This record gives sequence, structure tokens and C-alpha cells, in this order.
Amino acid sequence: MQFDLFTAPGSTNNALTEPGQMQALLQRWTERRWLRALDAQLPQTLHQLAAEPNPLVWLLTALLCHQYGRGHSCILLQDLLNDPDGLLSLPPQNQFLQRFSDRPSAILQGLTLQDYRTALAQSCWLQGESGAPLVLADERLYLHRLYQAEQQVKQQINRQVSTVLPLPVNIAEQLEALFPPTAKTEPDWQKLACAMALQRRFAIITGGPGTGKTTTVVKLLALLQSTTASLTIKLAAPTGKAAVRLTESISGARAKLSTQLLPELLERIPTEVTTLHRLLGAVPNRRSFKHNSDNPLQLDVLVVDEASMVDLEMMAALLAALPERAQLVLLGDKDQLSSVEAGSVLGDLCRGADLGGYSRDTLALLTPFSALPLAKWHGDGTVLNQATVMLRHSHRFDASSGIGQLAAAVNGGDTCAPALFARFNDITLLEGNSPQALKATVVAGYRQYLQLMQQPATEREQWAGAVLGCYSRFQLLCALRSGDWGVEGLNQQISQWLSSAGLIDARQHWYAGRPVMMQRNNYSLGLMNGDIGITLFDPQSGQLRVVFQLADGSLKWVLPSRLTEVETAFAITVHKSQGSEFTHCCLVLPADNSPLLSRELLYTGITRAKQQFTLLCTNPALLQQAIARRVARSSGL
Repeated sequence: MQFDLFTAPGSTNNALTEPGQMQALLQRWTERRWLRALDAQLPQTLHQLAAEPNPLVWLLTALLCHQYGRGHSCILLQDLLNDPDGLLSLPPQNQFLQRFSDRPSAILQGLTLQDYRTALAQSCWLQGESGAPLVLADERLYLHRLYQAEQQVKQQINRQVSTVLPLPVNIAEQLEALFPPTAKTEPDWQKLACAMALQRRFAIITGGPGTGKTTTVVKLLALLQSTTASLTIKLAAPTGKAAVRLTESISGARAKLSTQLLPELLERIPTEVTTLHRLLGAVPNRRSFKHNSDNPLQLDVLVVDEASMVDLEMMAALLAALPERAQLVLLGDKDQLSSVEAGSVLGDLCRGADLGGYSRDTLALLTPFSALPLAKWHGDGTVLNQATVMLRHSHRFDASSGIGQLAAAVNGGDTCAPALFARFNDITLLEGNSPQALKATVVAGYRQYLQLMQQPATEREQWAGAVLGCYSRFQLLCALRSGDWGVEGLNQQISQWLSSAGLIDARQHWYAGRPVMMQRNNYSLGLMNGDIGITLFDPQSGQLRVVFQLADGSLKWVLPSRLTEVETAFAITVHKSQGSEFTHCCLVLPADNSPLLSRELLYTGITRAKQQFTLLCTNPALLQQAIARRVARSSGL
């Protein structure tokens, strides 16, 4: 039996004309896990609020909700013609789909763009009052909330990005002092990033891990403070873990600059980093924030690190809360995984950044501060390219190291990248079809912090801080959450391995040495989603406490009974690792292919490692397929 929406021009398929039939179709897709239950429920809920007789609109609404859950801001109508099956969570090997007569490509066969436009134009879900749930704009279908957020981001950035600020007096001499001339064969992009940001109300500094984004911004803040004594500068990051990391990086960069900057100027460079939720004043159980366009933030300059993790709605809220004359600097790696929520804002804003694409006017702003010619970077880039500088030299790992070479090869889509494992000592490829292949690596990786934990605590805070620091030297990363190769399965397996080695006693749910990660923001405790703590015996009370390091570097001791939204963190997802770095990082790929396996996921996992990277892959062909697969999120940015 065919399940086709309606007879389209050139189609001989039977018609599916009633919402009840569409409801049954969506239920079948949900049972096959092609859709989430939420996706199938949305059109039913909207139908109860405003009856919609056209099943095609039901289908498009369910697909749109599903795409939102996968991180897309919208659906391009053209995708309904090119690859409708790609709008569902289907296995990568989808030859078996041919036997399903109710798959999207079969149902939508013969439909044209005009068919979609007509159905949507007649729907009350789009043409109702201003609060209509769907929006069609520029051949893109949006959920209304996502459309509003995207428009707000566009409007705010367009308002800021074209403003050219006058340079302070003697800025050339100050830049020269902070960036002494070297024998480099490439322009000093850190220096140019400062020059760009000084002249823009909105600026982006992008670059891979260890390229000096934090060092650059510390020098930028020093320059700003030297010219205006009363500036209010705020530093923020998307997660608590990223905030802690930025705090450490800024403190380290300030220490290195102690010989270049006057002590009084050094002291004025802020080190306190907050999360975006804390900065904006998140309202518990609501999507709104205390600070908005009616109650803007009180600041002159805002620096946001790890901007690739900022989703579309958060970016819209942040831009809305900025004072009109404030400067915004975004830092981040455009090639990392995008945010967990919908949108790939930094990636969209940084398109073409590697080529420069600078206009003659932009080159005129930058050329006075470059010892080398910049003509190579001239081009017809977007207005955003004129406010973006990409840093290109990594200091975390040598570009000629195994980690550097592997990261570059994967990021470039080179499917021959796996051959690099045989040439370098700092990258290791493990093969095996069982998690047991990981055992020796994981036990050795976590042994050090667990043994340190068992030593007597002469000074409580110092001892706990040392344990937390030691824990972060090794981390196991997973591509998936569920299954034997996912976070859930491996956390159970690792607990058993460490118990067998006598390093932990995991007979109870809470035990000394258990690392846990926050899964939701807890405003009463001041802990955010992604924060990691270690369960320790508190020397003061003799009871178990979970110790977290806050963004300001201080430690917070929490009773385990107060932590309800946490999970064990011997293994964490690659997404959750963003904003972190580890001496040794081990990435586990599943045995079967998954749409989640992509070039961006591999690159992000590899670049979390500073000195050693290990990859467990049971299927070499799967690794090559992941390198070839790019994440392309639909958006109108």
C-alpha cells in the first residue's frame, strides 16, 4: 500500500488526504525511531489549537521539529526535493529503506517547490495572528521562535559590524611593544586581531586550539585599559567548565606579560569569568533572562570565549542585552562541533575566514600594523569577514606533531588521515571489537588521581584542588551516549575495571573517586550544566562531598544528596568536552556507523589532547566515512 500525501503533477501515487492518516504515518516513523515522539506530537497539538486539514503541513511541521532537535534552525524547501530522507534520523546505510513505501522520498515524490509554497500559504499555522507557530521566509521554514532569534542576531550584528572606531593615539607603538617583530614568514595574526578588534564594535577572533586566542585577547584588554581608564570589561563562556578554563588561561597569560606591562595596567585586566547564564541573569524554569533590551548589561566591553558552543537563541539573548555602545569580541574555533542546541552561529559568521576576504578598506585598516604585505588576503568577503581574524599557528601542539598533523588532515577531509598513526608516537590507534581493548589505557589514565585521592590531606583545599587537576590529565571521550560504546555503557564498564584494580569501591551509588558531571543548571547551588566534580571524603567532616572548581578558581563542596541531575563522568561525550584540554585524551568510536560521526566530532576530540591522543576504532572504513562527513546545519545566517 502506498502512503502518499496527495496526487501531484506527474505522480501516479495514491492520495493521503486526511490528518488521521498522517498521524498514523508519524506514529510508524516514531516506532522506527526515525522521529522523536515530540516531533509527531507537535502537529497534533497545533491541530487541537487551530485545525489544519492539510496533511502535508502536518508532515512539514513534524520534520521541522525533528530538524530543530538535530540542531538545525530551519528547513530549506529545496532539501525536500533534493534529499527528503535526510530530514529524518535514518541509518547511514539506508539501502533497506527502498522496501518502505512510506519513506519520505516515496511520499513526497513528484511534489514541487510550488506545491510546498501553496500548502504553507493556505495554512493557518503560518497565516494566523503574529504568534503563528511557523514562518516561511526566503524558501526556509522556521519555528517562529527560531525565526525571531535569527532575525535578532542579524539585526544586532548588522547594526554593530559596520561601525569603525577611531584608534587611540600612540596605539601603533603599544602594539609594537606587545608584539615585537619576529622573523615570521606569515603576518602576525595575533597583532592584526588586536588591531581589528580595536577598530570594530563587533569582532571575531577565530582559530584552532592553542593558536593564542586567549593571549591575544589579554593583550587587547591591556590596550583598551591603557586608553580608557574607566572601562567596564566582562568575560564570559557558555559553560562553567569553559569559564574555569578561560580563567586559568587569562591568569597564565597575565603572568607571561608581567615584564611587558606596567603593574597597575596588569591589575586592571579582569580575570573573573562568568557563564553566559549567570551574566544574563537566567530566570529559573523560564527561557527569559533578567538582562534584555529593556534592562541591558552594565558594561563597555564583553569577551565571549568558546563561541562555537553558543546556540542561536542564546546569541540572540546576548546581543539583545548589550548596551548600544558596547564592544563585543567573540573567541572560538569555527571548525569545532556546533552548539548542542539549534544553530551553528560561529561557523555561519566565520564562513570564508581562512581566506581572509578583506576589502580594500579593511586592508587599509590592518596594513599599518603588519610587517608583511596582506595582498594575499584581499577578496570580496562578506561584511562579517571584515570584522574577523583567523589565528593560524598552534601553541598547544606543534603543527608537525602527530596530533597537529592528524587534526589538520581530519579538518581538511583527508580520508588517508588514519595512515598518520603509524608515523607518530603521540597518536595511537587501538583496534578491537570489545571495550576490553580500552581497559589498560583507561585504568592507567585514571590511576594517578585515584591514588592521589587516597593520600592523607594535609591541607583540605590544596589536596582537593590537586585531585581535580590530576583528574583532568586524562579523559575518555565518546561519540554517543547510549550503547556499549557510549557514555552510559562505558561508565559502567570503567567502574568495574577500576573496582577490580582496587582503585575505587563502587558497590554504592556514591563512592570516593566518582567523577560526576552536571546535566542541568542548578542555580541554588551555583553549578551549571557541564560542571565536573569529584566525590571525596571531606577531611573536615569525614563524610563524602562532591568538590567542584568554580569559574573563579575556588572550590565548592556539595553533599551528594543535593545533586540530582548528575551522571558519572569517567566517560563524557565529545560535545561536553568542548572548552577543555587534557594531557592525554582517548576517543572511542562506536562499532556501527551513526549520523553523529562527523569530521567536526573527530577534530574536536583530537584537539582536546595536549600531549597524547588515543583513538579506539573497530572499523577503519567507519573512520574514513566519518572524516568525509561534514555537519551542515540549515540556517538563514
